[in-house]
Amino acid sequence: MVSHVAAVTMNSSEPARTAAFWAACLDGTVADGGNGFLHVTSAGVLVIVQPAPGRVADRETDVHLDLRAPDRDREVARLVTLGARVVEERADSHGRWTVLLDPDGRQFCVS
Repeated sequence: MVSHVAAVTMNSSEPARTAAFWAACLDGTVADGGNGFLHVTSAGVLVIVQPAPGRVADRETDVHLDLRAPDRDREVARLVTLGARVVEERADSHGRWTVLLDPDGRQFCVS
């Protein structure tokens, strides 16, 4: 069992502007992802733009990977043995996920 990249998620204080930029950049389209999220799709790539009102450009969690695994709990346990650290568990109408930090302190999520 291994993880695969489900999406690249970008925090933005102006989600509509950010989504429009990446859609134009990638020759993609923008769709409402619900809960304030915008989805940019292009050639098999999903970029999720999530609202982050207090975003600071040099913040290390400005862009993070969203990983999807068949068994989230087992994958999180495996990643922790590799050096990741669990930050918190989250859930919304899209589902449940775990927020982690990689060994260098970069945030990523597993659903």
